Order: sequence, then C-alpha cells, then structure tokens
Amino acid sequence: MVVAVVAAMMATPAMAGEWWLVFMGGEKPGRLIVAVDEAFLDPVPFAKNTYKLETFSLMEHPKSPDSVTSNIFIDCDRKTLEEKLIQVSPRDDFIQTVPDQPAHPPKDAVGHKLVEFACEMGPKNQAERKAMRALNNSERGLLFMGPLTTSDIREFAWKNFWNDGKRPVVASKRSKQEMDAKMAELAERRKAALAEANAIAGQVVEADKQDQQRTADVMALTAANASIAKARKKREPREVRNGLDPWIGHGETELVGAWGKPTTFEDKGAQRILHYYKATVLLGPDPSQGCGAGNMYVPDPNSRNGGMMCVGGAPARSETNVDCTASFEIRDGMIVDYVTKGQSLQSLSYSNSCSAIFGKSN
Repeated sequence: MVVAVVAAMMATPAMAGEWWLVFMGGEKPGRLIVAVDEAFLDPVPFAKNTYKLETFSLMEHPKSPDSVTSNIFIDCDRKTLEEKLIQVSPRDDFIQTVPDQPAHPPKDAVGHKLVEFACEMGPKNQAERKAMRALNNSERGLLFMGPLTTSDIREFAWKNFWNDGKRPVVASKRSKQEMDAKMAELAERRKAALAEANAIAGQVVEADKQDQQRTADVMALTAANASIAKARKKREPREVRNGLDPWIGHGETELVGAWGKPTTFEDKGAQRILHYYKATVLLGPDPSQGCGAGNMYVPDPNSRNGGMMCVGGAPARSETNVDCTASFEIRDGMIVDYVTKGQSLQSLSYSNSCSAIFGKSN
C-alpha cells in the first residue's frame, strides 16, 4: 500500500492537496473512506482552540452518493463539530448542496476521528506536521497519502482498498457542459458563502475591539479616579472629605440646583471649574476673661470636640471671621474632583476654616 501511495504522489498535479486518510470502515458493499486535506487545516479566526477541516468522504455502495465534501469546524474545548458548505455528489446527477449542520458532539466513529485529528494536528507548526507525516500511524488508523486530488483518492481507494468489490458505473444524465456550468455555479456560491463568513467575522472583530476599548476606558477611568481620590485624601481634611466626597460622580446641574449659582466659574472646553465662596463668623468663649456677668456657657454648635461658647445679654466673648472657597472640577457634565482653600484655625476646634464651613464630623 505504501508503494501505491508513493506512486500516486509522483503522478499527482502540483495543485493537489495534502491528504490524510483518517477513517476507513464499514462492511462490504457499504464501506466508507474519509480523508482530510492538511493544506486547509487552519485555526478558525477569532475562535479559541477551533480548527477548520476540508473533508472528502467516499462511499462504496452503488445506491449511495459517490462522495461528499464539506468544511467542518472543530471546537477542541467543547469537542463539537459544525459542518458547513456540504456538497453531495450523486453518481448520475449534478452536485447538490444540503443545509449546514449546527455544532454537535460526535455522533459516530467518524466524528470522533475528525475531532481527534483536528485537535492533535491543528496546533502543530509546519515542522511538527512534517515529522508527523513521516511516522507510521497505521495503528491509529491514520495514513498520510500525500498531494492527491479527490479523483486520485477515488482511484486509489478502488485499486487498493476496495479492489475486492465492484465499482459502480457513473452514468450521468447531464452533458459535460451542464455539469461544468453547475460546478461553476457551486463554486460561486461557495465563494460568496466564504466572503459572507469573513464579513461576519470582521464585524465580530470590530465589535470585540469596541468592547475592549470600552473596558480599557473604564479601567483607565477607575485608575484615574483612584489616583485623584488618593491625592484628595492627602490634600483635604477629613471633615471636608466627609462633607464634599458624596458629590463626586454627580452632575453639575445637581450641584447648582442644591448650592445655587456659583460665585465664579471657569470654562475650559471639556473642563469647567465652579467656585463657591462662603464666609461666616465663628463664636466661642474666651477662657482668659471668663463668660462675664449676664452671660452663660452653652455648647458650641460649630465645635466638633464638645467646646462651649458664651452667650447671653452681653456680646460673645470671641468672634472669628472665617471664609473658604470650594472649587469643583466638572468633566462631561460630571463632578470628578474638588479642592478647598481657607485659613488655618488651630486655635479653635477646627483644623481650618473649610472644615468649619463645608465639613461634617461624621
């Protein structure tokens, strides 16, 4: 048989494929041969661990079709086969196409051999495939037949595998011109189907790119927000963060609706800065002078540490004028950061005037 294979290879046209015999079985006169063209064994674009096979199935029985060709997509992770572009060659009529078959697990020995072959050979590089061809794989039911055409495979099978049987007579009811025209039509349909598949694959890739870009944008924004929040923690007192952090992520219209028109603002295209200036007077006791006649100590509402203030008929013992400006950064209509500017109040209960005006103790 090896001698016959070598002879067939020497007599084969240069455009022939690189065929492997992957299955041979059945009982006479219903035997079956399935071959795979290694030249078209490639990864399926944009599909993980999935490979495409060009298959040629030859049948012995005179009442069965002569042969069937198809593209089979093997998903090696799920162990499934999806069959497309199926063309059946009757012994006496035009080649016919049949509907595609959806992905399914192997249903028989042929399916299992196709999955095994695709998932073993698909990941190999050219050097590894060349080494595989040189091995004796007969115990595994594999035979590298070489650069044959489908006609060569047909002749080879009847001369070497089925030489004990009777080859059916092919008596076409169609003229050669009709057959050639039909073959050309099928070739065009096959070409169009492949073009459509490539177009769909391109659309999938573009959608994947957009999804990846959106994911990258979200990740970049998350990282940027984390960096801004870290800087804000170093910059702003805790009371100010308690009071103003809840505004991060809210819209400019919400802020203006709650706080009113800003004192000033800056418009820098994609970035806007709203400045809110507020001033007040902090009242407090003067421990050096006491509260004084007619006055009394009461809890200071502006103190975070339970301080007291002097109130009553006489003026308060201490008055401190304080002010602070809170500046909100707006991007795409959303508050992304803020900064405050005020004076230190280390002598009172507040770290600075912004804590007193915009801050919250909890």
